[in-house]
Amino acid sequence: MLSVDFYQQLEEKIKNFPEFLIEKHILTYPTGNYYFLKIKPKQFGPQDRFLLVRAGVHGEEISGPLTLLKNFYEIAQAATRLKIKLLLYPLGNPSGFEKKQRFSVGNEKGYLMCNDFVRYELENGTLVDDLKDKNIFRHWYWSSDKKIGARLTPETKLMHQLIKDDPLGQIVAVLDLHQDYLTPNVGSAAYHYAFGDLSAYRNIIDQIKKELPLLTETKIAAGENGGLKSDESGFIVRHDGTLPDLFWRLGAKYCVTAETTGQTPLDKAIKINLIWIYGLLTLIKKHESSHLPTT
Repeated sequence: MLSVDFYQQLEEKIKNFPEFLIEKHILTYPTGNYYFLKIKPKQFGPQDRFLLVRAGVHGEEISGPLTLLKNFYEIAQAATRLKIKLLLYPLGNPSGFEKKQRFSVGNEKGYLMCNDFVRYELENGTLVDDLKDKNIFRHWYWSSDKKIGARLTPETKLMHQLIKDDPLGQIVAVLDLHQDYLTPNVGSAAYHYAFGDLSAYRNIIDQIKKELPLLTETKIAAGENGGLKSDESGFIVRHDGTLPDLFWRLGAKYCVTAETTGQTPLDKAIKINLIWIYGLLTLIKKHESSHLPTT
């Protein structure tokens, strides 16, 4: 599917929800330009709470974009019913999506990371993008900070600009939708990256287990520099400088990367993504209710 066709189909659905605004941005590559869409509410107040969802940062991982495209009505209605606002980045890598490749055009070999948002300064002054299973550092920076001097792909650079315009203090949950085509010989399964109190996701994990096995107690690298072992619920805690890691540093309560293996049938992968979306909407509502002032 061409990225313009994806966007056209999605825009047709969004037209039924006048409360949403579609921002169109241009990504420029040596071989041409691509649209990059951001979907946000036309209006919101200081008390509104947000779920941010990004999909398709790796171009071959199509289940995330298709989850949002095929189920936009239901997702928007669920958010409206719970009075939660949505911020959607439905196609994080439009050129990779169109070319059916992991990285964007001009970066086919992945010399530049496409999910690059944080640099950590260690106690000895060294800058790293991945703390692995540690959480010890002196300071963190946006990787787009001029003092860092990082080279970013066009889509990553644009994401930095756009999310800085988002109401960062009102984003309670962030979900990054992925598929793992890199870990071999694991069959159909789901696993997840997250931070903080992982027991908060117990109901979500129980629902996932009804649909798909969890990839537990398994060493997973999936493009990272060295693997970490998933726990008994399929969770990996890794401060790896990605978008959810950035939002964890910014104070969002629920920051998740949802993964299904490449061997997972597409319809099952989409179902797992929806479990995460609806589950996080529910968690945001519960969090909001628990923070209401008492009289």
